[in-house]
Amino acid sequence: MVYVSSTHYEDAYQRIADTAATTAGASVLLFVSMDADALCALRILTSLFKRDSIAHKIVPVSNYAEITSMNQTLAQNQQIKSIVFLNCGAQTDVQDFVTLRDDLVVMVIDSHRPFNLYNVFWHEQVQCLDDGDVEKNMGELREAFEDIAFGDSSSGEDSDESEDEGSDQDNESRIGHKRGSSEMLGDLAKNDRQRRKRKTDLDPESFMRMQQQKAERRDARAAHQQMIQAYYAQGSYYGQSCAISTLMLAEQLGHPPSLDTVWWAVVGATSQHVLQHIDSDGYAEVVRRMRDLVRRVCPTASTTRLNIDGNARSSNTSESALGSSATVTSSSQALLDSQLGLPGQPDDPPQRENIDPFNPYLEMIPEDEDEGYLRARAGAASNGEAGLLTSSKNIEQSVAISESTELKFLLLRHWSLTNAMQYSPYVATRLGTWSSKGRSRLDLLVAKLGLSRAEAQAPFLHLDPELKLQLYRKMHAIGADYNMADSLYAGFVRDYGWRKSRVSASDMVLAILALLQKDAWAGEYESIHISASGFFAAYDSLSQFDILRAGLHGAQHLQRLVVGQGISMLERQAVKTLRVFRLAILGELESSSHVFGSPFALRQLALFLMQTLRERSKSAHARLPFIIAGPIAQETSEVDKLMVLGITPMDYPLVRPHMDAPFNRSTYAGESRNHFGIVFEQVASEVGAEAKQGFFDSSVMEIRRSDMSAFVDKLRRHL
Repeated sequence: MVYVSSTHYEDAYQRIADTAATTAGASVLLFVSMDADALCALRILTSLFKRDSIAHKIVPVSNYAEITSMNQTLAQNQQIKSIVFLNCGAQTDVQDFVTLRDDLVVMVIDSHRPFNLYNVFWHEQVQCLDDGDVEKNMGELREAFEDIAFGDSSSGEDSDESEDEGSDQDNESRIGHKRGSSEMLGDLAKNDRQRRKRKTDLDPESFMRMQQQKAERRDARAAHQQMIQAYYAQGSYYGQSCAISTLMLAEQLGHPPSLDTVWWAVVGATSQHVLQHIDSDGYAEVVRRMRDLVRRVCPTASTTRLNIDGNARSSNTSESALGSSATVTSSSQALLDSQLGLPGQPDDPPQRENIDPFNPYLEMIPEDEDEGYLRARAGAASNGEAGLLTSSKNIEQSVAISESTELKFLLLRHWSLTNAMQYSPYVATRLGTWSSKGRSRLDLLVAKLGLSRAEAQAPFLHLDPELKLQLYRKMHAIGADYNMADSLYAGFVRDYGWRKSRVSASDMVLAILALLQKDAWAGEYESIHISASGFFAAYDSLSQFDILRAGLHGAQHLQRLVVGQGISMLERQAVKTLRVFRLAILGELESSSHVFGSPFALRQLALFLMQTLRERSKSAHARLPFIIAGPIAQETSEVDKLMVLGITPMDYPLVRPHMDAPFNRSTYAGESRNHFGIVFEQVASEVGAEAKQGFFDSSVMEIRRSDMSAFVDKLRRHL
């Protein structure tokens, strides 16, 4: 068994630790995908390495070509004894881009699916962490793979050869001891003649039985080949967040979860929800699994629940541990109802009231500009006195994680309610806020929520606490009137202490994605200076609030660009609706086209366009897949190329072979699959297009702009 079951992650880590003990320098090479989930997993894993004194080197990568290039330089270093892939490596045979020396150990922690079967069933040196789906759903597939790939003699050899095994054993043993090739060939020819003679001596009944067995064997192999083909043809999807996997690894190693490691796991898992990689039931399972850990690391932090009567109640009920794989027994809506405190939900044991330990509604002046704060700090004779100052009964430091009921208004805590609604795809797509009619509906909605225009345009941080509670209650009550019945969802928030605003997990995901693309927006803010590269700035934001704050500003800027670009394309009717999919291609002269050379920004724009058209389309076209193409910056490409991304809606019906097979089931993605990776590869090959498909997300591809027309035409007829 080369995959590692979810209850034995520590075995894979122990192999890395054992090899590191024999090396003086950095023995572990970390290939880390440039996404939020991988960064959170990296934070947790490096904390384990530092605790165990394992020297390591971090290499950020965005495609398999970069891994192959690094393999020729770093991985060939004999000092490297272990390679870890974070959110990459699972879908492609590791041996295709990494040289597997005899003393090399490889660990793959990846949420991309489906697994390459050679990684999970073939290479003994490759250890893929399983989230439970391999062990639970892929038993028959494993038998099929071993039959085809290994050629197991117990079931895979022809029956006549099996009958001759005993008689040929002595001859083969004798041949094995010979050194001369001519003698070996002579004995092999003699054995072959003897085997053919024995076949002719068979009686008719034995001969027919042998032929029937061979026919059954051929049928079984054909069925196994079809099963393997159906497994790969099902399309791509996502499994367990690799941040959660690394947190499970830490727990199995005996390291208790800390505030930071739990928060990083929450953020990594939330990134899958924000980018729509998992469905609503999958996200509900994530919330259930993380809830217990949050309550363990923050036992005094209660969960504020809103009920329709306007009161708040708190709970601290313990549920299943992280490592459990409990089946989802209720829908995601039931989970949200329990947080909202709707009628019919059982009351939880009472806990202390969730009183804000400080007043978060004061104006957020930077610490180095607050004269009163600086005088207070300077007047403290010692750090102890300073501690008494900040931990008095009036100003209590709070750095807890708590459960929360969130609105689907992006970055709500960090700008005004009007901006949060206007630049949230969820609201903008349903109200059409770019039109005068849509803006009127938005104003009417704000009025029904009980807020004046001035209050809605003021920073949300300054809004009266009672108005905030009223906002959630009324949005739940009237959301259905504006096609926003599901505007609330269960989430998590973190307090960063005095003078720092609360940050939700979804807001932090957007900040990390913005920092990964900081070159596209950093020039817009003269006051923001981040010396680190995008990857390491995002890495630092997980522990440094000042960098996180800069990322939040960048997320606001990017969200304005996404919505502005989407509205511009809708007004120009730049999205074409074809028979089986929708297509949008960004022009070279677009003012913000340089931003959308990143897969994340391109995906956010595609989701905005897809959701908008879905809300305003006929039912026949509402759930069509979406293909979008954006120009790649010329500095990174010698020729004019486009980045192409295909998205399949989570509820898009796909007809696949072996639909009822266990391997078609997924804990987190349900039956949702993205088939564009396979289709892109086939169509590009058929039209002879110059294309590159080595991204970790198989639905992303680079193609020469001059080949795009032929590619789309063939794609339209292929689907």
